[in-house]
Amino acid sequence: MIGLYRNILAVGFLFVFLSIYSQRYTVQLFNTDNGLPQNSVKDIIKDKYGFIWLTTENGVVRYDGLKFLVHKNFPLNSQRFTYFYGDSEKDSIFTKGDNGKTVLIHQKVPKVINNIKRFPTIIVRDNINYHLCISNYSYSPSPGVCFFMDFKKGRYLISSSSFIYENHVSKSRLTLHVKPLYENDPNAFAIGESLFYIDRTSKKVRKIEEGRMTASYDLPIMADTRSKIFWNRTNGQGFVLNHDTLYRCLYRKGTLKLSKLLRMDDLGEGTLMSIYYDEKYKKLYLGSSTDGLKIVSLTDFISSKKNSLKSAVFYATRPYNDSCVISPAGEIYSRNGLVRHGKSEKNISYFLSFDKYRNLIARKGQTLFAYEKNSDFKDFKVISTREETVKDFFFANGKYYILAVKQKKGNVEFTGTLSIYEDLPYKSLKKRYLFAHEPSKILLMDDGDILAGTTKGLYKISTRQNKIYNISGKNELSIRDIVYTADGNLWITTLGRGFYLLKNNRLIKMPVDPEGNLLSPHTLMDDQNGCLWIPTNNGLYKIREGMLLKYAQNRNIKLNYYKYSKEAGFNTNEFNGGSNINGNKLKNGDFVLPSLNGLVFFNPLKIKSYYPADLYIERAVVDDKEKLFKNTLELSRQNRRVDVFIDVPYYANPDNIVIEAKLHDEESGKWIPIGKDRKVSLNNLGHGIHFLTVRMLVSDRQEYTLKKIKIIIPPFFYETVWFKLCIGFLVLLLLYLSIKWRTSFHKKKNRELESIIRLRTKILSETVENLEITQIKLGKEIEQQKKLIGTITHDITTPLKFIALTSKEALDHQEMNMQRTERILNSIYKSSNQLYNFTKTLKEYADIYSEYRTDETQLYSFYSLVEEKKILFDEIAANHNTIIINNVDEKVMITISKNILAVIIHNLMDNAVKYTRNGIIMISGSDEPEAVVLEIKDTGIGMDEHKIKYYTKLQENIENEKLLLQKYGMGLHLILQLLQMIESKIIITRNTTKGTSFQLILKKSKK
Repeated sequence: MIGLYRNILAVGFLFVFLSIYSQRYTVQLFNTDNGLPQNSVKDIIKDKYGFIWLTTENGVVRYDGLKFLVHKNFPLNSQRFTYFYGDSEKDSIFTKGDNGKTVLIHQKVPKVINNIKRFPTIIVRDNINYHLCISNYSYSPSPGVCFFMDFKKGRYLISSSSFIYENHVSKSRLTLHVKPLYENDPNAFAIGESLFYIDRTSKKVRKIEEGRMTASYDLPIMADTRSKIFWNRTNGQGFVLNHDTLYRCLYRKGTLKLSKLLRMDDLGEGTLMSIYYDEKYKKLYLGSSTDGLKIVSLTDFISSKKNSLKSAVFYATRPYNDSCVISPAGEIYSRNGLVRHGKSEKNISYFLSFDKYRNLIARKGQTLFAYEKNSDFKDFKVISTREETVKDFFFANGKYYILAVKQKKGNVEFTGTLSIYEDLPYKSLKKRYLFAHEPSKILLMDDGDILAGTTKGLYKISTRQNKIYNISGKNELSIRDIVYTADGNLWITTLGRGFYLLKNNRLIKMPVDPEGNLLSPHTLMDDQNGCLWIPTNNGLYKIREGMLLKYAQNRNIKLNYYKYSKEAGFNTNEFNGGSNINGNKLKNGDFVLPSLNGLVFFNPLKIKSYYPADLYIERAVVDDKEKLFKNTLELSRQNRRVDVFIDVPYYANPDNIVIEAKLHDEESGKWIPIGKDRKVSLNNLGHGIHFLTVRMLVSDRQEYTLKKIKIIIPPFFYETVWFKLCIGFLVLLLLYLSIKWRTSFHKKKNRELESIIRLRTKILSETVENLEITQIKLGKEIEQQKKLIGTITHDITTPLKFIALTSKEALDHQEMNMQRTERILNSIYKSSNQLYNFTKTLKEYADIYSEYRTDETQLYSFYSLVEEKKILFDEIAANHNTIIINNVDEKVMITISKNILAVIIHNLMDNAVKYTRNGIIMISGSDEPEAVVLEIKDTGIGMDEHKIKYYTKLQENIENEKLLLQKYGMGLHLILQLLQMIESKIIITRNTTKGTSFQLILKKSKK
């Protein structure tokens, strides 16, 4: 539930003072009138994400610095909650509900869970119930109630008369006989992992470790019976309230000490229940049992004036000493207020300066008064101005520079003069420059030239040439102040036109804030951190000077100013200007600015600029119902109103939160500023996926953090693609039926003709494809036959020629002895036998190739085929004392051409039997997913490595390689040709011991 709180700025601020002179804090009050669901705030804690959580008697409340988010619709009988416990750093914060239920705050959302054993709130020892003691609220001194505290090493059981320490590891017990309660107030408290006991008798505070007192601290304020202790282990903080003064209890590096936070007359000691101090933002959260929540902001700005109950308007002041300023009335002010009264109340408050002797120059009407420094500015001399009204006055380079105005006769307009005098004012005129319009400010530049501002423009006076140059040109500017910063930059402030950088005699306009307050800045003051402080009629602004210089070079840079408002410590947001001096820098580092209600003192180096660290986009209100999401927001087209909330834990001036958003599907693609309600309203989004990107300023260097969420909106059924396709299909179908109805006869004839044409075209296409395949096969056959014939022609020539030569030798020798005749006949026999075997193999090849073209594939047993060949060669092998073993899987059935495979196996077994003596020929085969594998392994003499390389190379390039039939024979060449025909291959390897292995990889499907 979103709290009723809508505008935090509408809440009135209650200003209370630490002393009669100075304001050091501001107070904001929250109750049921402006955001809280109930006026009793029991406990306060901050989670790991930076949100402040409160327990009340009507729900759990989350506070982000701007608004309250109330959770009170839990499924519990009661929405009353007391204290928090758990571990905020581990994102596990608990608060106890009723009926054994617990509310867990995790990832910024509270939900009801069953009680968990890791964080008990009640334990039982010796039939005594001990209740969790986690804060001063939970440590209520009810009669007969006992408590316990858990620490890392052990647990303390607390009764009215003793501490009992239980060690978690050894389970041992130690009893410390002290009284944890004193007159119904607790004598014990814990900060983090440290337990302390207040010994009111000795006025000391003692530290207890593992059941023993180990240290003692002299803190009489804490031991004072009038002091009230506030502590909370969950947030690790402790406080002491004594006589309306609140102290913070700190335990660091083994030392317990008190640090004074503030003194307030209305702290509400009687109703104060819980305290939390946010050290980052310097804010103190006070929870009351009846008055709601009080947020005390400790400020670094101090408004100083004469009487705290009356307003005091200030304009020109000058430094009196290192820490004080003096006004034209002679009043001296410090941070703590009025130091000395003055006696010159009638002096003009817009003018104050010094002469060469550091005498104070003030003005009453057209008369100047020089208050002598030697008399502590009490005695004075009168300086005649000859009826001129002095606007600015200073001494530099041995000369007096006096800027004055005079009203035109019979006119309400003014003219002006700049007079330069030697040594004494109005005694020895050296130069005078006239202005057609009322002058307002002059500045002496390093080169001796003078910048002069008027109500109509900015001018540069060349003292060497005695000329005046118009720098502002046709732009009519009413100049308020001219400022030199430490790094040599010149800044010009105007009335109603903003402020400018003067660079190379050219004015560069700076952007202003969204509210337009910087259209009339009073002055600029630079600090040692490179920041400019700019007072206006509505707040004090700060920005890095370097960012302004970057903007002067690149106008596309977006600048954001940091704003300080009166909740930072001012009495009013309206600062004053229009004087010859609009701010002072004191030697102690303080800046002093005049305002409509007091002088504002502050040290710019100690003032922090607070920027948010992170933003969370996890909530949306869809048609008045809250919806939580992570990164992706799913909506429907029926949702009429969708507000996406941007949650930012930020506890400083909300004006300094800069959040912008853009939808990526918008044509402009511009960043749209998000208002102080921190929500993005989504209207008229079409279906589909949209991306919303949100960025937030996180530093004074204009750095941003980005978050992107996806928004999914499903289409209506009539917007879906399938619906549009269906409609299109129906339209086409209706059109088709209409045309079909009108031309049915013609279409019927066309279909018949098309059917005939398709049939004939299909037949023709199949014929063409078959012819192409046949042509390719014939081409391959012709190429193989050509190659084979060429090889045969080449290889058969040699044995025939040898037979012819041998026969001729026999004819040429008429006398033949037995030995020669035997040699010649043996040679003729071997050549003839070789030729016979060659032609026999060639015939087998030709027969197989012829049969292959007409072979029809049939399913047959691979084992049976091998067995047939084994039986054929068994006797031959037996003659060689060789055994043939058939290990082919009997279940393997194949369709590979049986004739071709039989010839291949025949030739391989023939070679194996021929070259194996006294050995074994092992034949194995298996069925693989893509091929049938056959391996013939013998233990013969083995094939030569050169032959293996030759046949391997020949197999890889069989179509182009020349066949060496005469050298290596026809057998394996025939095998390689046949393997190519059935698209298979052979792998030849020498065995490790002896013999050769032939592995056939037979492809199952034949092209």
